Amino acid sequence: MPRVGGVEVLRRLKADPGTRRTPVIMLTTTDDPREVAVCYDAGCNFYITKPRNFEAFSAALTLLGRFLPMIQVADP
Repeated sequence: MPRVGGVEVLRRLKADPGTRRTPVIMLTTTDDPREVAVCYDAGCNFYITKPRNFEAFSAALTLLGRFLPMIQVADP
């Protein structure tokens, strides 16, 4: 993201009482364990590393789409 990084967006969402409970999925190309830890420490709910080829990326999004309806989201 050109102006504000994803971790900063996550921190802002989790700092705001109106969006604090919004589930956040970090979707990134980085699989560095330190970055994963930073995101979970900042409050992300899921961390997904994007596959580099389109077919694998499409399959990952399909699986994510099947998973998301099963999670419970807190009322705002």
